[in-house]
Amino acid sequence: MKKEDNFLDYIPVKNIDWAQDDEGRVFLIKERTKNKLLKKMIDRFNRGQLFYIHLDELGTAAWLAIDGQRTVEKICRIIEEQFGEKMVQPEDRLSFFMGMLKRNNFIDFI
Repeated sequence: MKKEDNFLDYIPVKNIDWAQDDEGRVFLIKERTKNKLLKKMIDRFNRGQLFYIHLDELGTAAWLAIDGQRTVEKICRIIEEQFGEKMVQPEDRLSFFMGMLKRNNFIDFI
């Protein structure tokens, strides 16, 4: 991203496996490590190779709105419609959330 670019014009693309629980909330599925040696150590201690990141109501709505074609701004409008007055400063909140997803390699931008 260039400094002069408008973040709201970027299009997020999902980069990780995910699923929904019985309540419809999204959880992201991440491998603990890709390192073969560490995987063996994790197995030896009977720890699972996967861990799950559960999203709240807002995170779930944002994640489900990511389709690889909508811009961050369009997703923001969808979230505003869905949450109404409950949603304060949607651009700031969604930008922060998308930034966290990007830093953790859960999404990329095109």
